[in-house]
Amino acid sequence: MMKPQNNVASFVLRFTQEMWRDAQDEPHVQWRGHIRHVQGDEEDRFTDFAEAVAFIQRYLAQLTMEAIAGGQNMNQEKVLQESFKLWEQFASSYTGMMFEAMEQTVKQSQTFKEQIDQATQRALKAWQFSEQPDQKQVVEVLKSLQAQIEALTAKVETLEQALQAKDKETVSTDRPAE
Repeated sequence: MMKPQNNVASFVLRFTQEMWRDAQDEPHVQWRGHIRHVQGDEEDRFTDFAEAVAFIQRYLAQLTMEAIAGGQNMNQEKVLQESFKLWEQFASSYTGMMFEAMEQTVKQSQTFKEQIDQATQRALKAWQFSEQPDQKQVVEVLKSLQAQIEALTAKVETLEQALQAKDKETVSTDRPAE
């Protein structure tokens, strides 16, 4: 009986999500990734998950081939079939896994939008503004401001006249008598 051979391949995956709106205000999301082979310290960046899968497959295939080459009396075809069962299982679940990740992203985006909308409503309420002020209200406020400005202008003119009169008195009293 052949002694079992254990080969280890470890990978670290990191995903980064970018979300934005285009010029037509359409939402977009893009996932970027980074994968690293732990034992070999090799790494790669990807935007398509299939690239990460190819990276992993390359190392696992290499481990399998090394095991076959080093093994004695091993049925190579059977070893390869057993090794690739992992990829069959992965391929069948890959689409569902990515779809769930995208659904979660959409839900998070909707929740974030709702939170922003609620915060905006609270801020507008605190400032006592309606979302779309009534045109009559705006006109009334503008008329009130105009009246206040006119009153202030009249007061400033009165003060200027009083100062000019006082300056004339000062100038006439400062002149020497002839």
